[in-house]
Amino acid sequence: MNLQINDFEGPLDLLLHLVRTAKMDIYEIDTTYIIDQYLEFINSLDKNDLDNASEYLVMAAELIHLKSRVLLNLDNETDEDSTYTINSEEDLKNKLLEYERYKNVTTLFKELEENRSEYYTKVPESIREYMDEEQDSFERQDPDILANILLELQKRLTYQKPLNTKIMHREISVEERTTYVRDFLDHRQKAKFWDFFEDYSKEVVVATFLAILNMCKNQEIVLKQPKNFADILIEKVKHE
Repeated sequence: MNLQINDFEGPLDLLLHLVRTAKMDIYEIDTTYIIDQYLEFINSLDKNDLDNASEYLVMAAELIHLKSRVLLNLDNETDEDSTYTINSEEDLKNKLLEYERYKNVTTLFKELEENRSEYYTKVPESIREYMDEEQDSFERQDPDILANILLELQKRLTYQKPLNTKIMHREISVEERTTYVRDFLDHRQKAKFWDFFEDYSKEVVVATFLAILNMCKNQEIVLKQPKNFADILIEKVKHE
């Protein structure tokens, strides 16, 4: 149960409020003044409230004990047998400083919680239930697929040894590679992307890539990928 008196959440909250109201630095507080203000506030409250919040009275007893030690100049003397937790002005300051740190952190957490409440997140889920049951492959005509494959081809070119490099004595046109791809699919209907390269020379890679991209754009072929990072399949579109 969290008891509050006049919006103060415990005696330390009240003491911190009194320090701030007096515009004091916790390191330089007038202990006697703060104690008197605390006791005056407690005495002004309804006695029924004090019966339900005994911790305020416990703190009042602590402060009265501290004030008597200050008046008797016993503030710097230690009392090992004392049952009180506040035996010096330093003890009181340390408790207020520690409470203030917790209060500031709590305020920060509350602000973060309020900011987070303005965002809504969705738990990841599988999209297979929304796919056509008759279609067991991920199909799309997207240039991004070909772009990724081109990067993979460039890697293969990097690792290729000079002995395997073919010297081209003539330019290879996109039209020529388009015809090659059409003829290839006329016989097989479907093939892997890599099947269209006799070698990985720069001329063949670029021309074939552009030919496939253009045929995909013209809906002559369709690209299929069963899952991420799987081989790209190229299939000839059947026109009715």
